[in-house]
Amino acid sequence: MSNLIRFSGPYGYFLVLLALVVLFVTVRATTNLLRQSPPAPKVVTEQLNSLLFWGGVAGILGFLGQCDGAYHALTLILQAEEISPHVVAEGFVISFVPTLFGLGILGFSVAAWGC
Repeated sequence: MSNLIRFSGPYGYFLVLLALVVLFVTVRATTNLLRQSPPAPKVVTEQLNSLLFWGGVAGILGFLGQCDGAYHALTLILQAEEISPHVVAEGFVISFVPTLFGLGILGFSVAAWGC
């Protein structure tokens, strides 16, 4: 988990925070739905909509993290006199980590919303 945060750069901590928010909203909406008394439909609808919203924010933030990582990688590649293709490929692989992290959060929130 620490490598995931480290490879996500400065966006990693925000993505972890958004993952916790999505998890909290999911648990809260689930407990409201499973209570004995019927829940207020407006409250549950608002919680489910916020679940999608925070998942979407995580997806967008992950994409911005990738753009930032690719920009920094390309800047360093342009400054280098000689660079191996392996190093270039590794830099681009690492730049995809925040996108996958953010899309994973989005996928979880969409699946929780659908259930």
